[in-house]
Amino acid sequence: MTRLALAAAALAGLGTILAPALSTMAAEVESAIARGGRLYDDWRTELDLHARHISHLPRPDVSGAAATGAGLCVSCHGWDYQGVPWAEGGPLTGMIGADPGDVVAVLTDETHGYGTYMDETDLGDLALFVSRGQMDMTQWIDLSSGRAKGDPDAGGVFFQSICSGCHGSEGMDVTDMPPLGPFSRAEPWHALHIMMNGHPNGSMPPLRVLDPADLADTLAYMQALPARPLIAAIVRGGRLYDTWSVEAGRAVPEGWHPAWPEDRRAEAESAGGAALERAQAHSWRCASCHGWDYRGRDGVAIGGAPPPFAGIHGMDGAPPEDIMAVLTDETHGFGRLLSRRDLMDLATFVSRGQIDMAPWIHPDTGHVLADAAAYEGHYQTICATCHGSDGRAVRTMPPVGRAVTGTPKHALHSVFNGHPGEDMPPVRAMGIETAAGILSFAETLPTRKR
Repeated sequence: MTRLALAAAALAGLGTILAPALSTMAAEVESAIARGGRLYDDWRTELDLHARHISHLPRPDVSGAAATGAGLCVSCHGWDYQGVPWAEGGPLTGMIGADPGDVVAVLTDETHGYGTYMDETDLGDLALFVSRGQMDMTQWIDLSSGRAKGDPDAGGVFFQSICSGCHGSEGMDVTDMPPLGPFSRAEPWHALHIMMNGHPNGSMPPLRVLDPADLADTLAYMQALPARPLIAAIVRGGRLYDTWSVEAGRAVPEGWHPAWPEDRRAEAESAGGAALERAQAHSWRCASCHGWDYRGRDGVAIGGAPPPFAGIHGMDGAPPEDIMAVLTDETHGFGRLLSRRDLMDLATFVSRGQIDMAPWIHPDTGHVLADAAAYEGHYQTICATCHGSDGRAVRTMPPVGRAVTGTPKHALHSVFNGHPGEDMPPVRAMGIETAAGILSFAETLPTRKR
């Protein structure tokens, strides 16, 4: 039985003698509606088209919305199903209660063209959502303020028992999406749609079976959750800029980064073995291209060749969303390597976390320009616990004295943001003068292990 036939049977009412079967059928219809909601959200992700369409087959002819860059239902019809001002799609509400077969005819016409990628089940599920799955969100979300019309205290019971297992008690544990507090405040209609239907191709259970009032209560509770502290995103972004693979616990792709210059590969390729692997992994680090002072080829090279690309200093103050678009473009390709949280933290660092190192590091000698004696106490109280009073206690790294004198800009970046994948406390909150002062004292420490 197809989904459309199932819906028709469920709607027709087959009598009390078939009540158990109808109950099962109704549950399946609810599941199909929720899947249709996920298709409405992002049908490409829900269908996992990379797995569905084998690459060696001819590219199908596509038309209408399915052929466009976005091509998502929500792009034209909105999270509240009322349409969006800049699109031509208009509201979907006129199709509430329509025959699902008629909805399929619209989905497969020249304007939409979804029959190219969706099979009968897909089209049936999406049609069921359009016909039977829309919620009147004006009843549950205030149009002018975006605030949920619910009781956050009551919603807390649902959130902390159903949602917190994955999202955490403060809604920040899922790194592939923004923290729930800011997200639900900025995009309440989107949040409510996801609560009802789940994430496309994800594991979140749809909550469509709950009373809409309970969902509104839960959304009201979510809107009261805290935002992630900006400073936390900045310093973690700085560690991702240093070595994202270590900080995020993700594997570096094999081989060179595609954008790494050919003229910088020859020496490592001649050496081969571990040296080649290290050089290739190095090519994937942000700092390798854009420099520890964030100025790339424009920066002053101390003790080596300048990085091969322009710096990121021109993006200081840019919207993080614009920076994320650069991080995930064809040149960088980090969209497939990092989570949304990783990308946002890195973008936040680029936007808000860069520091001007020029006043603190001599351009010719690399000497840190600060009062070493004035900050000895800072080193001995903040740093010596791990590094030792002479900077030689950590076996897995060079003595602090050598690290600072050899790569002062790297050292300043590290002391400001911490080491990737480690518990070293960043001193960003203490300011650049304190960070430079600590490094100035560290320059006086031994440069050899023993």
